[in-house]
Amino acid sequence: MKKKVVALVLGATAALALASCSGKAKPNFICPDEFDTTQQITIKFWHTMSKTQLQPLLDEAIEEFHEFYPNITVEHEQVGGYDEVRDQIITNMGTHDYPNLAYCYPDHVAIYNEAEITVSLDDVIGNSKFGLGGSEIKFEGPKQEDYYQKFFEEGKKYEDGLTYTMPFLKSTEALFYNKDFFAQNNLTVPTTWDEMWEVCAKIKEIDPQSTPLGYDSESNLFITLAETYGYDYTKNNRFGFNNEGMRGLMKTFKENFDKGYFTSQKIYGSYTNELMTDITQTSRAYMCIGSTAGANYQANANGAFETGVAQIPHATGKAAKAISQGPSLVLFKDENPQAVLATWLFVQYLNTPSVQAKFALGSGYLPVNKKATELEPYQQFLASAAGNKAGIAALATKVALAQEANYYTSEVFIGSAYARDEVGSLVSTIMQDLTINSGNIDSKISEYFKTAIANCEYQAG
Repeated sequence: MKKKVVALVLGATAALALASCSGKAKPNFICPDEFDTTQQITIKFWHTMSKTQLQPLLDEAIEEFHEFYPNITVEHEQVGGYDEVRDQIITNMGTHDYPNLAYCYPDHVAIYNEAEITVSLDDVIGNSKFGLGGSEIKFEGPKQEDYYQKFFEEGKKYEDGLTYTMPFLKSTEALFYNKDFFAQNNLTVPTTWDEMWEVCAKIKEIDPQSTPLGYDSESNLFITLAETYGYDYTKNNRFGFNNEGMRGLMKTFKENFDKGYFTSQKIYGSYTNELMTDITQTSRAYMCIGSTAGANYQANANGAFETGVAQIPHATGKAAKAISQGPSLVLFKDENPQAVLATWLFVQYLNTPSVQAKFALGSGYLPVNKKATELEPYQQFLASAAGNKAGIAALATKVALAQEANYYTSEVFIGSAYARDEVGSLVSTIMQDLTINSGNIDSKISEYFKTAIANCEYQAG
């Protein structure tokens, strides 16, 4: 969406703004002193939950919440995937026909913020009555210290430094590997990228037809490399990934790709876990980097081998980094402050330990409330951790929860979503260029980077 389109929406929505949200703004929602329980309020929630897997859990949570607040009715709707939720909200901004609450990624919220339709939460979070741990909430709401702080802090990754989202469910990436193969061949699980290439070389010697490593997300690969090596991805709310460090890394990855050491989702044409779990594949993989939320797909269905799980490689001598993914919740402005407060109360209920545990167990995502992991059902789940189909999700969860200090989120601004798309395409394009080694490889890679930056600038407007 171009900035000129957003500008048109700004004029249409200005009447809804409770306070200006430009520059280093003050919170634009001031929590009411009281919640009017006699007022019948209906709030709308747009999400991506499947009807068979998670919507029954949502219906159960809404019913429980309604017992605490009978005057609040929550209507929810699955609006396709994450991008469809974003696109529908953007389409409806001019008519104010957007929900009170929606699933979101940070890039989406940057667009909503530009249109001044979001609620900043800083005032209400600290409110003694209705904020986190507030005295007048009818259920035991979460306190700020109950959250995994890296997930909580994601809500502040915006240009004005205010809080616009609350976490709901999260995931990260992990290195899944064929534990039996590693043991049989005395291989050590790599912890750095230098070690990774050494292990890939050894695997190639053992199985020349193999593609030792699969990586499911080209975008995550590029962005996490920038984070762990300390190179710019975005900088000062602009696109900063065209730098010597990232060009050099792509050259190294291209050299190792040409040796047959790894592939990725776009290049392979499907999720690369298939290369590891399907033992009938000729060009088998013995490692795969993928989402912890998809851990169930990283184990062989028939138990042909045991799957191990480890943190993904990092730069030698640098701190490990792990991307924070998964849905957050964004609140939208309403002419009725009581409706905003009702929505905020519902968000807090979704973040209570019991609700978090149910959703995490039902989805494979990580709970954002630490107390959810202390509940008996979740403890039983963690105790089931194993390298087989039944236990792989719990094993991946244990690895993910152990690396909270490593989580990161990238800088968010209008157009930052384009950078994610472009660097993902950059990886697959450079890897698949059969002519790149026939000339000046540095010059060709530089041209690809320049084109990607130009595409970002054009799309951002």
